[in-house]
Amino acid sequence: MSVAPFLTGHPALFIRQRDEMVEILVDWEMGNQYTILDASENELAHVAEKKGGIWSFLRRGFLRSHRPLEIAVVDRTGERALDLTRPFFFLFSSLDVIGREQRRLGRVERRFGVLYKRYDLIDSAGSRFARVRAPRWRLWTFPVEGEDRISTATISKKWGGVLREVFTDADTYRVDFGDARWTDEHRAVILAAAISIDFDFFENQQGSDGLLRLRD
Repeated sequence: MSVAPFLTGHPALFIRQRDEMVEILVDWEMGNQYTILDASENELAHVAEKKGGIWSFLRRGFLRSHRPLEIAVVDRTGERALDLTRPFFFLFSSLDVIGREQRRLGRVERRFGVLYKRYDLIDSAGSRFARVRAPRWRLWTFPVEGEDRISTATISKKWGGVLREVFTDADTYRVDFGDARWTDEHRAVILAAAISIDFDFFENQQGSDGLLRLRD
């Protein structure tokens, strides 16, 4: 069974914040919502953060980007494809990626770094298949390098080229899978890494322009 059809056949995916509300989970009180698109702006899936009532509101206010996180990814047929969960943390975040039938696909783990922003991308077997190592002076670009040192991808908040004219919303991330033949599981974890990176480095900025920013 494919992890999620929208992960296959696209050299790049885009994650864009939604201002309007989309009812994709009837039994889930939703907070922030996002859309996954292809390069032609076709909607492939929707993303929703669980809101969770007054306690969630307090956690968001006090814990901010360190708060527990529950996110659902639902494809355009309405089927729940991925769940992203992250517990409260003090120093380094760890985001689990769960597929259909509660199958664990992998994990995004932040690592200590002084000059570099570092993450390990873990597969379903618990082994690292790629890493993110981004210099702190490169604010918007997060290169992904496979363990084979050949497979590469890029997560970027701002980019050049013709697609810049297509996506004018500042709250859009581009996940470029490059020429590597990543598995669907790998693609799901790389996609989740874009969300984890935004939480860690952009949400707490004043007047945040982060993808998963707090909203009134």
